[in-house]
Amino acid sequence: MAMEIKACLVVALRSFFFLSPTACQSCPEYQKQALLQFKSSILAITTPSIFNSSDVSQLLRSWNSSSDCCGWVEVECNDSPNSTSRVVITGLYLDALFTHLSPQPRVESSMLAPIFHIRSLEELSISDNNIQGEIPGVGFANLSNLVLLYMEGNNLSGPIPPHLFHLPLLRDIYLRDNSLTGQRPADIGNLTSLQRLFSQ
Repeated sequence: MAMEIKACLVVALRSFFFLSPTACQSCPEYQKQALLQFKSSILAITTPSIFNSSDVSQLLRSWNSSSDCCGWVEVECNDSPNSTSRVVITGLYLDALFTHLSPQPRVESSMLAPIFHIRSLEELSISDNNIQGEIPGVGFANLSNLVLLYMEGNNLSGPIPPHLFHLPLLRDIYLRDNSLTGQRPADIGNLTSLQRLFSQ
């Protein structure tokens, strides 16, 4: 915490003396904790020896409690529309985390639950992760800022939940190469921003 405060003071002094608009950027603590919880879920389904020798270990090594999550690998932050001095997580790019693991762990869709606390997300890419089970519609209903959703190449089953079609900004949905069933919900007409929907 002391180091983080010190870093903020340095940035603030630079902004003062050089008249720079740069502000101290640090992701919200609750968003950092959500990602750390997601990382813990991954650790729980992989043995230490396999995890440490895999690409996912390299990817998530920067995810630790002593650093700002806006600096973590595959995490993108931007200014919050509600504050000029705050940044929030807007993008997560977590494709193919387990591609080189043999055998690949069984990833239940319920593992995504911590991510649904990051309501500022605009882009979420979690393709090719062997995610199984139904798409957690209730969770996705929290992501009202979501614009791009990539969930291709998993093992998702069941229908596409209508909750997805009530996200007002959703533009692109990629759900190909899963085991989804049923017809597209009539609610699809609610997505006035929708440009691409790939579900087959």
